[in-house]
Amino acid sequence: MTKERIATVIKKHYPDIPVFDSDIKKEEVVENPSFFMFRMSNRYTRGESGRSLLQRVYVSFVTKEYKEINVPLLAQDLQTVPLYFVDSDEELGKIQGTDIEAMMVTMEFTMQVKGCMI
Repeated sequence: MTKERIATVIKKHYPDIPVFDSDIKKEEVVENPSFFMFRMSNRYTRGESGRSLLQRVYVSFVTKEYKEINVPLLAQDLQTVPLYFVDSDEELGKIQGTDIEAMMVTMEFTMQVKGCMI
């Protein structure tokens, strides 16, 4: 399954940092100084061939310790899932619902939805 493959690739590079799906709990956010989380969006776009759909996938690294990650290396390795890198963004601010300040790096990818003929 794609979710397990994403977590495996991330853990290969960052074995000491937990990886969560979008169902991360508030306690996990508070307990972990840094963590990855990912979300498979319900947002789709038409593929280049016009006969497939591309699904959006977001991988975020949240750190209260201001650690850094190697975005190009991680994006390259996530191609094995296969996820295709689109963009990245970095934000500083408070984690929603808390007073905890953190930095978040979000990478946006697309993934081809197989068997979809439109």
